[in-house]
Amino acid sequence: MAGGSHGSFVLDLDRCTGCAACVVACNNENPVAAESNWRGVYTFNHQRLATQPVFHLSLACNHCFDPACQANCPADAYVIEPESGAVLIHRERCMGCRYCSWVCPYDAPRFDPVSGLMEKCTFCHERLQQGRRPACVSACPTDALDFERINTPVANHQPGFPDTGLRPAVRFEGSRHETAPAQTAAPVAFNFPARPSSIDWSGLRNEWSLLFFSWVAAMLVAWFTASAADFTRVSLPVFSVAGLLAMGISTLHLGRISRAWRAPLNLRRSWVSREVVLFSSFFAAACVSLMGARTVFWPQQAIACIGFASMFAMDMVYRAPDQPVHTVPHSAMATLTAALYVGILAGNPAILWPVVVLKLVLYLARNKRPRPGGNALAPIRIGVGLFPAIALAATGLIPAPVAMLGAAIGEFIDRAEFYANLRFLTPAHQIDRDLARSAD
Repeated sequence: MAGGSHGSFVLDLDRCTGCAACVVACNNENPVAAESNWRGVYTFNHQRLATQPVFHLSLACNHCFDPACQANCPADAYVIEPESGAVLIHRERCMGCRYCSWVCPYDAPRFDPVSGLMEKCTFCHERLQQGRRPACVSACPTDALDFERINTPVANHQPGFPDTGLRPAVRFEGSRHETAPAQTAAPVAFNFPARPSSIDWSGLRNEWSLLFFSWVAAMLVAWFTASAADFTRVSLPVFSVAGLLAMGISTLHLGRISRAWRAPLNLRRSWVSREVVLFSSFFAAACVSLMGARTVFWPQQAIACIGFASMFAMDMVYRAPDQPVHTVPHSAMATLTAALYVGILAGNPAILWPVVVLKLVLYLARNKRPRPGGNALAPIRIGVGLFPAIALAATGLIPAPVAMLGAAIGEFIDRAEFYANLRFLTPAHQIDRDLARSAD
C-alpha cells in the first residue's frame, strides 16, 4: 500500500468484467439482505448504443473526505475514523430517518427494515486494522479493484460517476470509457428522460407521514400568522391537537421512533435538525401565546416569523445537490403554500396574486411534458386549488372559507405529487443523464 492516511478504492475499467464477485465477497463479509447490498455493479451503456463504450462501475461507499451523509445526518450518527478515513455509522445513534440516503449521490447508505437503522460499507475497517485489504478487493478475480492510501483525493470526471464536490476516495484507471466500438450501423435513438414521465405513486408509500405533517404544518403557520395580524382567530384546542397529531405522525417515518429526540442534534449543519427545532419552537411559542400569556420575548409577529423560517427549512431539506427532479423551486414548496393560506385568510390581493401566479407557473412548467394517460389530477389541483384564490383576489366575492378549502385540497394533491416524484442523484441516474447528454 502506498503512503498516506486516508484509504481509497481504485477501479481499473479495462479489467472490470462486471462479474459481481466483489458484491458476493462483501455480502459474505457483511451479511445483509439481497436488496441492501453495500456494493453494486453499474453498467454504463447497458442498452449497447453503437456510439458509446460499454464498461462497468463497481461502487460502494466512497468514504468521501467531505461526506454529505455526515454533514446532513440530523442525529449526528456518522463519524470519520481517523486512521483509515472510513465513514462509519454509530448505529446506537441512528434513528433511521433515511435522510443520509437522500443526500448521498452514490447510493451508499442503505435502510435495514429489520433493525430500522441505516447501514453501509465500512471499508472493512476491522480487516484494515489487521493489515488486510477489504473483502471486495481481495475477491476480485481480475485485479480490477484495489485499495491504496492517499493524502488527497483525485479529481474524478468519469462518465456515470456523480461528481458533486464531496471529494470521494476512489480513483479510476483505464481508458475503456474513452473508446467506443466501431460504428457499423446507424445509431439507435434512445430516449433517456431527464425526469419521470409519469407519477410513480408507489414512491409515496414511504413518505405519507411526511406528506401529512408538511401539509398540516403549513396550515398552522398560516393560521397563526393571520391571527397575529388580526385577520382571524385561532382556537387553541384545535391548533394544539392538530400540531401534536402532525408531529406525532411525522415520527412514523423513522425506523426507530424512540430515538426521535436525536433529531435536533446536528443543528449546525443539517436542515432536518433546523426544521425540527424551528417548527417545535414555533408550535410551543404559539401555544403559549394563544393561552393568553404576553411577554416581551414572544410577540406574535416574531412567532410567525419563526413559523415561516421553519417552512423555509422544510423546503431546504429536499434541496440535495444535482438531483434529477427540482424540489426548490417547486409549486408545492411549504413556504409558498403557507403564504397562499395567509393571503386567503387575510383576503389580501397583494399577497395572493404573486403567490398564485408563481405556483401556477411552476406547476404548469413541471407538467408541460405529456404523460402516459395524462395527469387526471391537474384540473382539480388548478381548478379547485387555485381558481377560488384567484377569484378572491380579483373580486373578493368568493368566501375565504371556500377558497381555503379549495386551496387545502389543491395543495394536498400537489404535495402528494411532490413526494411521489421525489428523486435524488444516484449512479444509475448519472449514467442515464450522461448517456442522454451524449446522444443529443
